[in-house]
Amino acid sequence: MPGLVAIVAVRSRRWAAVATLGALSACGGGGGGGGGGEGTSAGGVAVAPAPTPSPTPTPAATGQSPSQIGQWRELILNADGSINWTEYGRVAANYHTAEMVRYRLGPSAVDYGEAEPANTIYQPEPNGLWKGGLNRTLADRFCQTSDRLIQSDAPDGYGNGFGGGGGWIMSGQMLFSPDTDAPANLRAGVANARAFDGARAARASDGSTQALCMRMNASWYGDWWNRNNVSTPTTPAVARLREQDPTLPLPAIAATRGEIQTSITGFLAFQNGVIAAAGTGNDQYCNGFATGTPCETAIRLPAGKVPTALALSAMNEFLLVTVWDAAARKGQLGVIAVGADDPANIGNTDTGRHGWGVQSWPGVRGLKLLGFVDLPMAAPNTVAMALSTGTMKFRGFEDWRGRGLNTQAERDRWFARSNLAFDAFIPQTEYWKLLASAGYAVVGSRAENKVAIVDLRPLLRFYRDQYLTTQARWNETANSNQGARDDQWPYGFATRPEQRPVVLGTLDVAQPTAVYARQIRTGTNTLSGWDRLSWNYLSTLVTIASMDGTVRQYDVASLIDPARASQMPTMAVREWRVGRNPVQVTTPIAGAVRTDDLYIVSRGTREIGVYSYRGDRYAVLRDRRLKDPVFLTIAGNQAGFGGAGRDLALGSQGMTVLDYEGKTVHVYGIWIDNYPARYQPGRLDSWVVEQWPHDGPDDRTRQPFQYGSGRTLQGKPFALSIDEVI
Repeated sequence: MPGLVAIVAVRSRRWAAVATLGALSACGGGGGGGGGGEGTSAGGVAVAPAPTPSPTPTPAATGQSPSQIGQWRELILNADGSINWTEYGRVAANYHTAEMVRYRLGPSAVDYGEAEPANTIYQPEPNGLWKGGLNRTLADRFCQTSDRLIQSDAPDGYGNGFGGGGGWIMSGQMLFSPDTDAPANLRAGVANARAFDGARAARASDGSTQALCMRMNASWYGDWWNRNNVSTPTTPAVARLREQDPTLPLPAIAATRGEIQTSITGFLAFQNGVIAAAGTGNDQYCNGFATGTPCETAIRLPAGKVPTALALSAMNEFLLVTVWDAAARKGQLGVIAVGADDPANIGNTDTGRHGWGVQSWPGVRGLKLLGFVDLPMAAPNTVAMALSTGTMKFRGFEDWRGRGLNTQAERDRWFARSNLAFDAFIPQTEYWKLLASAGYAVVGSRAENKVAIVDLRPLLRFYRDQYLTTQARWNETANSNQGARDDQWPYGFATRPEQRPVVLGTLDVAQPTAVYARQIRTGTNTLSGWDRLSWNYLSTLVTIASMDGTVRQYDVASLIDPARASQMPTMAVREWRVGRNPVQVTTPIAGAVRTDDLYIVSRGTREIGVYSYRGDRYAVLRDRRLKDPVFLTIAGNQAGFGGAGRDLALGSQGMTVLDYEGKTVHVYGIWIDNYPARYQPGRLDSWVVEQWPHDGPDDRTRQPFQYGSGRTLQGKPFALSIDEVI
């Protein structure tokens, strides 16, 4: 695969020269839902079934072409619906710019002529500081906004030198189009942003927690709770990339993370084809823990390949990137193998050996482009993927690369487990002794009214066979055979074409704006009311949203179940309506409650809808503060590190919403559950967490949403990738 440009080491002063293949770059150092009757609840949140959205005005009524709504239009289409290749090239060349970000997001509520919401969601505390514990006086003193936190670890009355440190932080990369007058540290448009955090003050001699604090505040500036670049206006990885190439096009166009809990390693894609790893600040796990050098890596795609969207498998095995190729006039799906640390490296010396296409928490050591899959579309703009392995083990990859895999008996055991049906019962301690052997990707093109289904089984089974069958194949993955060339491990598609994923077919879907594929999850969670069955049911569906507000689900069970032959879905098994231009479909990340619920952001109607995994409507958030919602993340927030129970731990599900035109990052608390009790089992069966009450202003009516706070940004935010910081 000649012509591929590789970044050989992120600490070098310049991009590497042209190489024959993508090279790794090593681094040193370190189900039920809150119902409700007709009408609107006290907080202004509608909980009754929504009426069917008004249809999009017809061209005859507006004098506009079918591809134009208000001031927004589908730039790359001619009047007859064919692709305008001149505009296609212009959009691709400027995909990172503010003009193109607005285009990528599709029509806003202003374009549709939608009136602003009249409702204002109840805000229990004016600054988003939610407090609890036994000592309210201490809580009032201890729970402060960033500008009022102490600046020392010394004992100060908060007790035991705790210093106001955060015990729970959600952080990652936020992408935004910076204002022209934004300060220098914000001009990159990529920040390490904290979504929210929680902590406790000192504990009394009897073990009771004296004060609890959940800060429902977003921030991209560091404070005493958030050191190690957990919050910083310019992501350090991006700053280092800019040192090597001052012409790096900014901001990044996409960000993604895996679904394993505490996915501290994320990935960014840039318009010039650079794909780079970026962490949360506490990601210095190369050559032992916290040695001072972040574990980062980057590659660059061949010239002319413009990334448009990213998807990462749940355990960081493979990274997928959709690309536009203006010269070839085609769309492709790039497949990148992620290089994992050998677990023996953690806390020890570097063995030099890494796994590729395997679980990789937290030490990502390299990226290697394996090749491309031609797509039946020229302008893919959204992608999602799911594999047949689960994602519930905390920081789970410890069993990979142990001594056991050097023996045929252990390899046979892993191989057999890989052949099990995806929803077969496997003890938690055994589930991780396998590699995925089935999976799929779903790729949408809004402009072309197409959704492609890609079978990943050839890729996954090739890796399973390579690692788990014979001693000879296992030996091929050893240090001496790993490298940048196409014929070195991991092998490129040109050398071993049998591993290339296969496009099964194409669905005709009008203007698909968002696609969603869900990874399976093992175990149960009584807090959220979901169990392994509901989670696995969701994983058998792919969810596709269209610009007119139609949401469809298709059966893809055969694509994720290793025991079945892959079949292309043809007809939707379920369909419902949401607000216009639904730009995102997602679920809460690991660690949050009710992680089988679907959250759908409809930019065209300024609303966020919450639905069951079957499409049953639970609640819709409309808030006059939300001018232009385009993206959200949902995770658990907990105050009371090490505590449990009433007055010991305080919890809420937090939703961070990016308001694009409003240039604000909002944080809401969520309570959507059918349990009447306020104190519920936590993530572990032995825990009992005091849930934030989520009552309305009358202290009696339970509210699905409460407002925490909003922080303005000198720019327009459009993407956020977070997980728990450790």
